[in-house]
Parts: sequence; structure tokens; C-alpha cells
Amino acid sequence: MSGTWAIVPLRGLEDAKTRLGAELDPEERLELVTTMARRTLAATRDARGLDGTVLVTADPEAAALAAEYGATTLVQRLPGLNAALREARAVAIGKGAGSILIVPIDLHAISAEAVDALLDEAVGASPGSSPVVVGVRDRDGGGTNALFVRPPAAIEPAFGEDSFAAHRDAAAASGIRFVQRDGPLTLDVDTGADLLATERHEPAAAVQVVALLGIPEIVPGDDLAARILAALESAPGLLPLRPDDVLVVTQKVVSKAEGAIVELDGIEPRPEAVEFAERWDRDPRQLEVVLREARRVVRMERGVLITETPHGFICANGGIDASNVGPASGSIVTLLPADPDASAARIRAAIRDRHGLDVPVVISDSFGRPWRWGIVDVAIGVSGLQPIEDLRGEPDRDGRIMKSTVRAVADELASAAELVLGKSAGRPAALIRGASFRRGEGSIRDALMPAAWDLFR
Repeated sequence: MSGTWAIVPLRGLEDAKTRLGAELDPEERLELVTTMARRTLAATRDARGLDGTVLVTADPEAAALAAEYGATTLVQRLPGLNAALREARAVAIGKGAGSILIVPIDLHAISAEAVDALLDEAVGASPGSSPVVVGVRDRDGGGTNALFVRPPAAIEPAFGEDSFAAHRDAAAASGIRFVQRDGPLTLDVDTGADLLATERHEPAAAVQVVALLGIPEIVPGDDLAARILAALESAPGLLPLRPDDVLVVTQKVVSKAEGAIVELDGIEPRPEAVEFAERWDRDPRQLEVVLREARRVVRMERGVLITETPHGFICANGGIDASNVGPASGSIVTLLPADPDASAARIRAAIRDRHGLDVPVVISDSFGRPWRWGIVDVAIGVSGLQPIEDLRGEPDRDGRIMKSTVRAVADELASAAELVLGKSAGRPAALIRGASFRRGEGSIRDALMPAAWDLFR
């Protein structure tokens, strides 16, 4: 017996995490528990150091979920968590386990990489087959978030109040080395405070931004979400998806897939557009499309046309663009998507349906900025996150109450993605991993400044 098996206890999908009843309604709580269970099962399935997973549960729906991930299901017969864990341990030993890793389903940052890092530390702490116990303490210090035991019956599971000390003391009493490990698995989701910590976690030490390669030229009617998923699934090291992932997709491919395209042939420009185009070397047909689509013209001089779009964006040319449109370049322009939030929501739903994890999506576009040269990518659509983080009324690091700090989170994510996407590399989507954001059903409208606050209107 030399392999390591994971043991994952799950009482039931609908009756788990009842302590979150004040924060989440039953449907929201079920979605959270299901997402966490899928994340945990994916992590234990994909960890290179694990030979298999035993899910112990009394819930048929949880058992069906385990089957999706290739896990063995043990129908819980005895009451109590620790009794159930002892049953599952016997199953793992029967399958040849020389060690076990007990992990609950509620570890916020669990991943195959995090599991392997814990297993590597266990091996490094006690090479060969020497007995060892490795415990991950929760962020409050009293509970055990993960427990590695070699050999499997070296100590008895003692989950409950002050379980970390109980496991440590049991190892000491048996003369077995005990290793305390901190890291990404220290945050579990039991209370409202835990839930808030997952939504507003501190930025990671490193943020990873990866362009998705291999997305072909998009044409009207293409299933953009399917193209993105294919690129995501072929990218090395990105699966399984993680709770701190965000997908950024450029406006151009969204507009092309949705048919937000105008043929310039046959556009009859108005005299104003013709005169402006001749003076500033512009295409009068494109100017005419911009004027037709505008809610209002903000400025039109020195070759620059600034308009307000029907969405409420104020930008050059109303976001209407003739660049990177594909083989028909020169004869077509793309419009902004009619509802970028809805565009983001469709892609988000496709990812959730395929991978069981709710990954927020940002639709990005390039905007100029007053008083500065150059363009940056900003968000024009969001789904699954709050585009603005209002920190007014909260203390800064020195305890001073912030009065004007509002983070443009979605814009920051869009700009980060642009650094790897570029403008001519044919890379229309990127996955950002490790950034700080707040989940929620936000809208890009939340990022638009009301007219009463616009000092330049």
C-alpha cells in the first residue's frame, strides 16, 4: 500500500452550510455548495499525487455528482462526521491507500496545485513511508481544514471544536511527527464573515494573465462561447478553473459573433460628415454610421468625433471601429454589442454549464482618456462581478476613513488582459487568475457616472 486517497465528506447538497442562512436564501446556498463540491472533486481528481477520491455522503444527488468526477461514493450509514470518515478510511485502505488526505468541500482556494503542494510537503517532511500527520488550520486557528495521515489509521479523525489541537495532540501521543501547514487552504466558508472574506479577499501575491490561443476568425452566427471554451480547454495548466478566475473577452469578437456589423457600401453620408471627412482625412461613411448610432454628439472638431452611445458610454467614434474586422476590412465596421452585459452573461453561463464553476466575464474595448495620450482597455460589459468597489467610509491602512476612493475593478481587469492580448495578435480573450474582485450580479451601468456628477457636461 503506497498510494494516497482523498476522503471528501459531504452531508448533503441542500442541507449543508445552514449557518449561511442569514446571508443566502436556500437556492443561493444550494448553488454555493454545489459549486464548492464540484471544485473540490475536480481538484482531487486532477491532483497528480492522489490515486483516487472517496466521497462519503447520504445524499443521492451528491453521489451522482461524485460519479461525474470519477470518485468512489460511500453511502454514509453511521451518524456523525468522524464515524463517516472512519468508514471512508476503511474503503480507501481496501483500495490500497497507504495514506489519506481528508478535505471538506468548503475550502475557497482549493485546486489541484494546492493539493499537490500539501502532498509534496508531507513527503518532504517525512520521506519514504515514515508516519506523518500534516494539518492545515483554519483562519480562526481552532479547526482543521485539511488532514494528511500516513499510515491512514495512524490517528483517529477528530473533526469538530478545537480539532486542530486534537489532531496535533493525537499525533504527539502516538510518537508521530506533526506538521502544521498554512497557505491557500486556510480559508473555509462556514459563516457570513468567511463568505465576505472570499468576496473581498486580499490581492494575491501574483496575478496571472493568460491569453487564450487558437480562437479562429469569428463571423456572424458563430458560437463564440464554444470557441472560447475550446481554447480554454486546450491551454496547459488552466484547468480546473478556480474561484479567483475572471475571463476577459474583447468587444470585437462579441460584435462579430452577434452580427453587430454595418456594410459601408450603400451608406449615404450627410453633408456635415462629408465636409468633416474631407477636412480631416476620414471615411465619411464611417462618420455617418457614428452619427446615426449616437445618442448625442459631445464634441466634433480637429478630426475627433466624441459621442455618447445608447449604452451611455462617452467615447471616440461611438465605439464604432473599422480595425481588426477580418477579410472584409475596408468595407465594414463593427458596432458595440447591443447589450454587453447580456453578452457577458451568455459566455459565463456556457462556462458554468461545462465546468460547474461560476467564472465572471468582462467584455472589454479600447477607450481614450481626457488629458492623456494613448488608449487603454476598459470594461463595457460585465457578468458575475461588481464593476465598482466603493471603499468610501472604510478605513485605510492607517485607520483614516476614505472619502472618495472607488475602485474601477472591471476596468482594471480589462486593462490587465490587454497587456497579453495586444491589438493585432489575434488574441481576443484572456483568463485572469488571482485578482481581487467582488462577486455579484453587477452591471456596467454601475460604472457610468450620472449626468449630475459630470463636471464637464
